[in-house]
Amino acid sequence: MTEAARPTDPVRRWGVLLSPIGVIGVCRAVQQAAGPLLGAWTWLPTMVVFWCAISGVIAWSRRDRPTNSWFAAPRGRQWWSLLAAGIGILSVRDFVAGWRALESPGVLLLWLGFGLLNPWFEESYWRGLLIDATGGIRLLGVIYSSVAFAISHPLIWGVHSVALRHPVVVLALGVAGGVWGLAYWRTGSLRWTIIGHSCANLLGLSVPVLLNLYVPAGLR
Repeated sequence: MTEAARPTDPVRRWGVLLSPIGVIGVCRAVQQAAGPLLGAWTWLPTMVVFWCAISGVIAWSRRDRPTNSWFAAPRGRQWWSLLAAGIGILSVRDFVAGWRALESPGVLLLWLGFGLLNPWFEESYWRGLLIDATGGIRLLGVIYSSVAFAISHPLIWGVHSVALRHPVVVLALGVAGGVWGLAYWRTGSLRWTIIGHSCANLLGLSVPVLLNLYVPAGLR
């Protein structure tokens, strides 16, 4: 990095750390603006805006550093990787209870596409980018990213999704985010956090939940 570029480092670092405020604000505005017309289906344009927003933050903040390091082979103890995947597999009980919400071909395709694609965006942003922005204070980064990840769900997706604004779900998201953050911290890789996140999205019936086609028992 050149001397001229160095003064921008604190700007980019603080820009990243404060970016969840802007991302949440923009996406919530989309939810509220499009909600009267699209209802629960507002999640679809909101997700596109969300992906574009966090991709923009990543591109701006890491323009002189490649992101492929996030996806390198995990280091350290293997059980961190297994834990990152395992936290997503816990959602299998929701799949067993609500898989019939996938009977519509359109919902099925959206569920599959979202479940496989979304974790790449979210893990790169919530775990990779936010935790890296805290520098050497990695534990603080894990806590901060987990809290921001959890509260983003009721503030954005909870505008129309019954389940995603329930306190129990927000707490569970915080725990999952914490596990994925710790796994990234200890292994230096997002490979298994992406796998775990994908399992959570697919087995947790994320698209039916966003559309209120499936609301887990006790969250209605």
